[in-house]
Amino acid sequence: MIHRLSGFFALFFVLTFALHGQDEMIVIDKQARHANPTLRFDGVSGDANAAVLVKNNIFLCGWFDVVRSGNADYVISGETLGNTVRLNVSNSAGKMITSVTGSDPRNAVDRMLHALFQIPGICQSKLVFTVMTSGGNKELAMCNFDGTEIKQITRHRMISMDPVWAPNGRSVVYSLIGKGFAHLIQYDIYTKLFRRVSRYDGINAGGALSPDGKYIALILNLDNQVDLYVRELEGKTLHRLTRNKAVEASPCWSPDGSMICFVSDVSGRPVLYTVSPTGGTPKRLAGLAGSERVAPEWSRENKLTYSARVGRNYVVAVADMSSGTPVMENMGEGVQAAAGEGPTWAPDGRHVAVEENGMVYIVDTWLGKKRALFRGKTKIGQPGWSPILK
Repeated sequence: MIHRLSGFFALFFVLTFALHGQDEMIVIDKQARHANPTLRFDGVSGDANAAVLVKNNIFLCGWFDVVRSGNADYVISGETLGNTVRLNVSNSAGKMITSVTGSDPRNAVDRMLHALFQIPGICQSKLVFTVMTSGGNKELAMCNFDGTEIKQITRHRMISMDPVWAPNGRSVVYSLIGKGFAHLIQYDIYTKLFRRVSRYDGINAGGALSPDGKYIALILNLDNQVDLYVRELEGKTLHRLTRNKAVEASPCWSPDGSMICFVSDVSGRPVLYTVSPTGGTPKRLAGLAGSERVAPEWSRENKLTYSARVGRNYVVAVADMSSGTPVMENMGEGVQAAAGEGPTWAPDGRHVAVEENGMVYIVDTWLGKKRALFRGKTKIGQPGWSPILK
């Protein structure tokens, strides 16, 4: 099943698309990254639990190759100071590179990542995902980036799916499908309150908030055509962006809010288009990998990730959108593209979470490394990755 093409969308796509011709292959980028710096962890004195959390976060953040002994590019030591954690970063010769202090172990590691690599970090982020429950229903659950502290957040006993984070990380918008309706719901993770943000007749899907949080891109079928619309989140006036007999799906916003990328089968197969939220003629994104291209998500670094169909499988693809024309990237010379559907960006702009065979995996888009978010008996999927939450 194609990620984020559920309900009527999945049905339309399954019935409409058959494979024809030869699949496109992902182009290798000669400038792709090949290796992580090495790191030796010499421990954190004081609180033993904090020391374990620091070590686990350093290992799972994906920015280092951790070695047990010997020389390393970075040597980490530290101490707990009351409720804070100080991390000292040196080279193998003992020369101090930087020192950071965080409010807790996750915050300290993220501060270290920012100091070394000028990224927001990853450790203070969370993932929301669907969980298969009894009776064929789906609920939403949330956990830390490392798979810990799993909490169920919906109990509708219906189909909750396609969760998308608000840019400020305060809420999640998702589709709720019940008998005779398919509405969009917004859940505030701090107040734990729910509200319906779209309840038009027929399909209500998409639910992507603009970077400033003022507008929502959504998919509706008000006149029996599945089209893309934009509306002020707190308003009522709809602005229609497509009008055709094709099926549109999976909108996402560019980091500056000037464009919306979405999926459409208007050309005969599901591929990606962009359009201004103020209207105009949608533009097909050319030069991308895959015979089919679905489930796009745009990062703050202006990178577009999506699921590309190569052969019989869907794999993670990444295109740099900085020049206005997509430039394909890959995960390192000689590294095969990672299998998975519906990639969603981590706040570090490097890792994505994907769904594959009823599990969620974390994929390093630079090196192709892949780990399970966590392992369990229940099927989970459709991950959405939050920004840094503080």
